[in-house]
Amino acid sequence: MAALLLLFSCSKKNDTGPDGNNHLGSGSVFYDWSEGQGLAVTYKLDLNSAVRSKALTYNADRHAWDISRDGTKMIQSVADPNDYDGEIYRISNMGNGQTISEFKKKGTELSSFTEPLFSPDMSLIAVPPTFDRGLLILNTQGQLLKEIVTIGGNKIKGHICWMPDKSIMCTVGNTVYRLNNSYTYGDVVVNLNFDDWNHVTASYDGSKVAFAADKHIWLMNADGGNMKQVTTSNNEEGYPAFSPDGKYLLIGTDYVGESNAIERWQLTIIPADGRQYNVNDGTDNRVIQVKLKNSESTQELCNNIMEWR
Repeated sequence: MAALLLLFSCSKKNDTGPDGNNHLGSGSVFYDWSEGQGLAVTYKLDLNSAVRSKALTYNADRHAWDISRDGTKMIQSVADPNDYDGEIYRISNMGNGQTISEFKKKGTELSSFTEPLFSPDMSLIAVPPTFDRGLLILNTQGQLLKEIVTIGGNKIKGHICWMPDKSIMCTVGNTVYRLNNSYTYGDVVVNLNFDDWNHVTASYDGSKVAFAADKHIWLMNADGGNMKQVTTSNNEEGYPAFSPDGKYLLIGTDYVGESNAIERWQLTIIPADGRQYNVNDGTDNRVIQVKLKNSESTQELCNNIMEWR
């Protein structure tokens, strides 16, 4: 498979990465975008070699995917060709693409489009709540271990994220909770005073949490303290993802809603140090735009799913 050589360019012609070199260090970024004719593929961008390749080819039946923190395994949710209300979870080896296991997740018309997430040790799968189901905890053979529908009588909604000890952060209304790792109770982390917020994610070591609120990215300690707005712009940012070492955030910037429910974000990297960064193009030379080789204007694009492994 042909690979495309990339580079990373800062806003003001500064082509060094945050490590002071012309790359961003170790790890890879994974993200969805089209390769022509609107056919969505999943790209893998190796940050050390600056080479882009395809992690997944186009599949109209694919709903979502997640990659283990060590980068060795992928889980996909795909439509069941034999059951309109069913869904299949497929776990594969990232090295050779071979399927390790596959099982059917029964659903309903409302919950047959889900986004499974590996636990940090890959022993469990969390499925964010849908309209008619709560937060599901499965083992990697598909057995339902727990379903958490409400906390304090209120339904869990929206994005969730794993913590290093296999506890889970989730949201109820304007409150962020942390479920214990037996999933029997939840402690309040913080109450947020935003009309619009989502995309909660935690650093690998569990010390920091990022989320999108009021069109920008915010960062706080895992206990809800030291909350700060870390991006500003004339547009909207979303979908933060921490680097494996927790020092940087991959974010979507310059949001544009396109036809067919497609969201278009530009891939951008900022330090996760609590300072605020202006992500308007050409404004802040600390902001790193992900661009194609020899391109001064084309920034890599993504349709909402992005991970750094």
